Amino acid sequence: MVMLFCRYLPSSSIAKRFIVIPITLLLAAQYGGTVTTTPTSGGGNIQHDWEEISARMGEIEFPVFTNVPEANKRFMAGLKAQLYGWIEFATDQFRASQELDPSFAMAYWGEAMSYAFPLLHIDQADLSRATLAKISAKNLVTSNTEDQYINASIALVKANTTQDERYRQFTVHLERITQNGGPGSDVAAILLASMMYELDGKYGYSTEKALDVLANVLKKQKAHPLALFYMITLHAYASPTKYTNVALQAADEMETMKSGPYTGLYRYPPALHIPRAYLYFTYGRWTNMTDAGNVALNLHDNYVTFHKNGSHPSALFRFHASMTVHIGLLQRAKFSQAYSILLQLKSTVNVTDGTSPLLSAYLGAYYTMAARQYLETRNYNISRYKTMDLDEVYSTPLDPTGRGNAVSEAILLLARGLQQINRATMSKARMEVIEGRLANKPQFDQDRTIVEIFRLQLTAHQEYGYGDYTKAFDLLRQAAEKEGSLSTHIHDTTYLYIPSWEMYGDLYSKYDTQAHTEQFYLRALKKYPGRTASMLGVARSYQRTMRTITYGENVRVWYNKVYNVWRHSDTEFAALTEVEHAVTPDTPWWAKYVVIGAVVGVGAIFFLVIVIVADKRRTKTDSIITISKREIQETKAMYLASGVEKKPLGDRPHSLEMQPRPVSATDSIPGAPSPTTQMVQGVAPAEYVVAPQDVILDDIVAPTDQK
Repeated sequence: MVMLFCRYLPSSSIAKRFIVIPITLLLAAQYGGTVTTTPTSGGGNIQHDWEEISARMGEIEFPVFTNVPEANKRFMAGLKAQLYGWIEFATDQFRASQELDPSFAMAYWGEAMSYAFPLLHIDQADLSRATLAKISAKNLVTSNTEDQYINASIALVKANTTQDERYRQFTVHLERITQNGGPGSDVAAILLASMMYELDGKYGYSTEKALDVLANVLKKQKAHPLALFYMITLHAYASPTKYTNVALQAADEMETMKSGPYTGLYRYPPALHIPRAYLYFTYGRWTNMTDAGNVALNLHDNYVTFHKNGSHPSALFRFHASMTVHIGLLQRAKFSQAYSILLQLKSTVNVTDGTSPLLSAYLGAYYTMAARQYLETRNYNISRYKTMDLDEVYSTPLDPTGRGNAVSEAILLLARGLQQINRATMSKARMEVIEGRLANKPQFDQDRTIVEIFRLQLTAHQEYGYGDYTKAFDLLRQAAEKEGSLSTHIHDTTYLYIPSWEMYGDLYSKYDTQAHTEQFYLRALKKYPGRTASMLGVARSYQRTMRTITYGENVRVWYNKVYNVWRHSDTEFAALTEVEHAVTPDTPWWAKYVVIGAVVGVGAIFFLVIVIVADKRRTKTDSIITISKREIQETKAMYLASGVEKKPLGDRPHSLEMQPRPVSATDSIPGAPSPTTQMVQGVAPAEYVVAPQDVILDDIVAPTDQK
């Protein structure tokens, strides 16, 4: 079974190893030895989807000579997969192309390149030479461009020549093809950039020059998928300052790759999202890092579910993606989600056969994530993680000579020692054993230095506990200096832990609560941008020593930076409450008086409006009453003038359906119609006129109740 775990790839250059992390996660690699490829027989279980996979990897231009269109399609699928580092799939496609067109020379060239691919440290020169020999043995026809690529590969695997010289000659050939330009030269440019990175510091080649080559490709084709991928990858592991914006923009665009030339990067293989996560990691963009890791994780699960490539050790890739997600969640204070990922990995360890060669890799990842879970939460007093049983986690020591094992075990030893300081001596003793095992092995110099840093950090905390503060701070300074000497690959998730300057700031803040410790945290942030614990340390330092308005502004700025990362935390803890309170504006002393005054003012205005309205209504009513009185007085006068007897209103009829009173002689008025005539005409005499009943005057008796 082939192994993909990148830690086990040998290299004389420590920094170079880490370019292969994302690319080899889905390819063949060896466990502690020479990288080999094992193509799946019969094309494997994924071959029926080869055309879809090819389309999803984007489009590149590379003219080749074949009269069989299907053979050309298979070749292009293999070429793209190979440049992405998907060697197994690529080799299968090249072989399928040969079967479709046995006279297709470049199909043999592609297979030969699968056996000698420097970027992935694949160097089976004998097998590659034998494959290339088929081209001349079969007298296959080739174009001028094809000849250039074939000659470059012949130089790459030339017998009786050192590897460095073969690599140099191969690079020279690629430079010529790239400089000549023409169709297909972008493939040479991609290979050239990878070789310049691989030979960084030799023969005048460098990572900076590699980036220039990629930038030229992108000038010609802005959306060139391979150029974008290599641009992202080089920035993720070499951390150059050149073209940083281009790399970040490319990484951001990959987030929405659903169609077009980016689709391949989005879907196949899933490992292509790992360098995106690392690039975001380098710049402290934790949300983007978590999202990229989740994309890789989910796409991996889909890949395994739908394609079930039995030769693919998928779990190795899966836990590597899990580690990126785990770090992002911890920085965002999503501690519960991070812990669930740790438990998933623990279950994988528990069900792994003890004789499996994968167990060591699983344990290394488990030790790393468990230690990180504790270290990133230990200053927040979260009981669930503060009391983690790290003794249970540390089930067995690892072989220090296994790639990455020394660091994984040492960081767990550091966490155990910090959790219970009485175990520090035992942990330091084991670290010293690990350092001794790595001594005189140049390929492990970086790992040995990191283990030494952990030992110095643990010793410093031990001395601080003993009360020897001077020695404690001196040890942390030593650790910080060694940490500063490490190459930029320290940003890799396998190696990032608690920066020494951050530890220095934490201890010094306890030692002197009025000290300006922000300087130590700022040094940590310079190497590890965006670390929330360091940013919180800066904010607290400014708050403790706040003496000017400028310091007050700094407090708000730094607390806001932490809050922007922690705002969606899934865990309640004191530090989060502190941050939330700090970013909530305090109410000024005068604010309550302003509020009270505003309420009183509004109330007074409302009361005034009511009074004015009521006064207007009263005036109107008085006017109506005055008019009514005048009318009644006039009516009264008319009654008196006509001699009508004043009666109480209650004794008067309330309708016109009335009976005439008896007429006497005295009632006769010369020239007036008789009462009978008046009644016939329907006109009531004057005495029957009824005054308004809703008006009560002092000279009119109110009506009595009628029954």
